[in-house]
Amino acid sequence: MSVIPHSRPWITTADVQAVSAVLASEHLGQGPLVSRLERAIAAWVGVEIPGVAVGSGSAAIALSLQAMGCGVGDEVLLPSYVCREVLEAVVSCGAAPVLCDAGPDWVVTAECFEGKITPRSRAIIAPHLYGIFVDIEGLRRFGLPIVEDSAQAMDAPGKRPAKGDVVIFSFHPTKCLTSGEGGMAVTKDPNLEGRMRDLRDGGANPKAPRVFTPLSDLSAALCLSQLDRYEDGLVRRLKIASAYEAALAPVLGEAFVKSLRTLSARSMFFRFPVRVPRPGLESFAAGFLTEGIIVRRGVDELLHRRLGLHDADFPESVRHFETTLSLPIYPALSDEHRDHVAASARRLLAATPVSAQN
Repeated sequence: MSVIPHSRPWITTADVQAVSAVLASEHLGQGPLVSRLERAIAAWVGVEIPGVAVGSGSAAIALSLQAMGCGVGDEVLLPSYVCREVLEAVVSCGAAPVLCDAGPDWVVTAECFEGKITPRSRAIIAPHLYGIFVDIEGLRRFGLPIVEDSAQAMDAPGKRPAKGDVVIFSFHPTKCLTSGEGGMAVTKDPNLEGRMRDLRDGGANPKAPRVFTPLSDLSAALCLSQLDRYEDGLVRRLKIASAYEAALAPVLGEAFVKSLRTLSARSMFFRFPVRVPRPGLESFAAGFLTEGIIVRRGVDELLHRRLGLHDADFPESVRHFETTLSLPIYPALSDEHRDHVAASARRLLAATPVSAQN
């Protein structure tokens, strides 16, 4: 059996045909297919105004922050437990990142931001990590604009309507659906949408700043093709999650099952995180590799460590980083590979006592 990667894009014959059609048309740059994708993604989350497509998810964050007026002297709040590109998007605007801890189930809660708000606070970034949706409405108590980071979370059309001031998506190959590289910012505010579009395309003011990161029709064609079958992929993810639950429940116990089922109401299972004892994550990863399976940490690094801040101020983030193992779960995973991952996980996790909390 070949090595099973942690993540892999789901590319089909229909995708190849869609891209080939654009190549044959000789119109490769930003054009009608990009506009069509902007309307489709916005409608997916219940927004009538088209989104603004750009070259990456992090570019979409930077675009939204700049359109909100975030810059030098401003603060943007975000969790330590998230990909570093989110931090880099904040810094690229000239704003100062203010990091908070994560909640007990990996994503941020309103409590995480308590005590972090200052007169300089300009926006909050709330990532739906692992496909687990943050309680955006609970963050409204702070009265700040919210960037809803959906790079790792896209549910069925209409199921998770936009709640943030801006919702951003990533179309990187490891994300929910892909355009190769790409991203989008969606807002219900027509003035904010106009500012974002001017930042991308240029407006009447020749001295105004630009965010030079367009998406091409070539990329949009791939993303639109994937969108056509996206709901099939969601069904596939749930089936894989169910197979993992069935395999691991006898090992991890009732608490694991209860936690997982509670999480299911808030997740579209972009990832399948499992807790292992600490220390021990590296040995588990090595064990999976001997089975031909690549597993990953939830995130590659903690942002507060990147900024030289103390672990003591981010205890949940540290706990998640040291104990969370992510199993392969994606629509391109074959039934054979799914069953192999499930059996290997059961065998490896049964060999050592593991926390029952998923």
